[in-house]
Amino acid sequence: MHSSDSLLITNDNCGCQCNDEVNKYNICQCRKKLSVDISLLSHAFLVHLINRLFNLHSNFIIKTKNNFVITDDFDVDGCIMNHTDETIVEFIVDQYDNNKYCINENGINDNYELIEIENDCIIVTIKSISHRQETLLKKATSWFYGTVNTLSNKCLTKKEFHLMLDPSNGRLLNEQLLRQRIYENGCEESIRSIVWCYLFRVFNETMTNEDKTQYSIKAKEQYNVMKQSWQNKNELEIMTLENLIQKDVTRTDSSVKFFDNKKNSSRQKLFNILMTYCIYHPEPGYVQGMTDMVAPIFYVIRDEPLVYACFSALMRYMSPLFHSDGIAINRRLDLLRKTIQAIDLELWHTIKQCDNTGNLMFAYRWLLLDCKREFPFKDIFRVFETLWASLPIDRFELNNNNNNPYAYIDDLSPTSIFTRRHLSTMSSITNTILSSRSCSSIPEEILSEHSSIDGCDSGYRDEQTLSVFDFNINYSKQENFSITSCIPLEKWLTNFSSIDNENDYSDMFTIFLCMALLEQNRSSIMQIKTINVDNDDYIGSYFTRLARKNDAQQALQLARHYHRQYVVFQMRIKRLHLIND
Repeated sequence: MHSSDSLLITNDNCGCQCNDEVNKYNICQCRKKLSVDISLLSHAFLVHLINRLFNLHSNFIIKTKNNFVITDDFDVDGCIMNHTDETIVEFIVDQYDNNKYCINENGINDNYELIEIENDCIIVTIKSISHRQETLLKKATSWFYGTVNTLSNKCLTKKEFHLMLDPSNGRLLNEQLLRQRIYENGCEESIRSIVWCYLFRVFNETMTNEDKTQYSIKAKEQYNVMKQSWQNKNELEIMTLENLIQKDVTRTDSSVKFFDNKKNSSRQKLFNILMTYCIYHPEPGYVQGMTDMVAPIFYVIRDEPLVYACFSALMRYMSPLFHSDGIAINRRLDLLRKTIQAIDLELWHTIKQCDNTGNLMFAYRWLLLDCKREFPFKDIFRVFETLWASLPIDRFELNNNNNNPYAYIDDLSPTSIFTRRHLSTMSSITNTILSSRSCSSIPEEILSEHSSIDGCDSGYRDEQTLSVFDFNINYSKQENFSITSCIPLEKWLTNFSSIDNENDYSDMFTIFLCMALLEQNRSSIMQIKTINVDNDDYIGSYFTRLARKNDAQQALQLARHYHRQYVVFQMRIKRLHLIND
């Protein structure tokens, strides 16, 4: 039992509302569906909660559908443990005219909040740390020991990773756990190459050492065949594409010495990868910005065929953003507007004041390239691996986009290289952050120079870190999920009370990363209205000057803070909607 989704029913003679039912005995019946943090749930708290929701003044008893009366914590725990559905418990509340069952509520703290959803659905969550008063003992403890749990800040080490592999054959034992650890704190540089192959599903949990070796050999053979299909051809279309890609490859990450090393032929290999991909993927073809996404992958993996396979996997997720119809990038812009308004309305008013259309074109590059140009190159690896680990696992699968007419194209996925299919045993929609421990088309006329990805290298408010927590999310249309949550949920989440579609759900870590960039620079943005300049230009110019200079660690911490809340909130809403009336 990790969290409690409880359906509470009152059966009394209190005044009926328009959505209440009256049974054959002329007794009003009110029903409410609650999702309650397990850390809060006790008999005393249950009584307090019912009093608050139904104004019954403690003159009632709580019982099960089998008329078992709940009188203490042991009864509550017993109901939860013995219930056939471990996450749903139904209680019936009977009100009496006398005070026979009156209960003293002294000692019940107010360390919780109610988040009301439509249709009498209520999420009961512990209060956010930022909204609680810190005790003197807590202050002293934080001062003595420090506020950061150093254990939780350790990235995945080579030793830890090897323990995740079957010693007899090298098969990954728990892909879910690997993605969890990468989401939390990333991995060491020494294992990043193979870890990224797992994140992109180029390697998967069914592959042994022999499988991975054979895959690499066959992938190299097939990639060379694909590459030779366009090399040394003088067709006009190919020559035009070569010139376009070569120009962008030459200037991509020009400040990184690795890409200017003629001995490793890195830029030529980048060119080969992009040419091969675009020849075999004419839709969307080559679009400016693709070089930004493949460069870090090549820097980490260094093996041309494997880099091609990983880049192809990434583009299964990102290619809609580069499509000329602009649907995907506009969706992200809409989500960012919605998120800014939900989390920081004052900041949104300032931005809106500077940009009457509210198009957020200064964030266009952020959303297109997953903030790749906003952090130092040395930090972008941690940013990207965290983001990729946050995604549902099927984002990188070969059959992810059945509407893509080129989805059948062989781009070196294991399912096409091997004769047998390596199918994931995990739910395709649910493995976002499965368990976590932590301290805590755009019209050309409205694109400004700051919204172009080809521009120049192009106050964070204090946020107390969360205490150590665990949560587990596992949801699909076919199976139940459970949540171990001591995660405080904040009121801004009510703006996301409808269940998001899969595309919105997958985009949200990028959205929260953009939100973190805005919060880091909040004080400067808020001062814009006091500066006598072209405000719209000022925002774009400001962030252009900050390109590759933002604090990645701080941004990731805040993005994870928002993202964890969002994921848990979405899962709890889904669970409430699954409860049959």
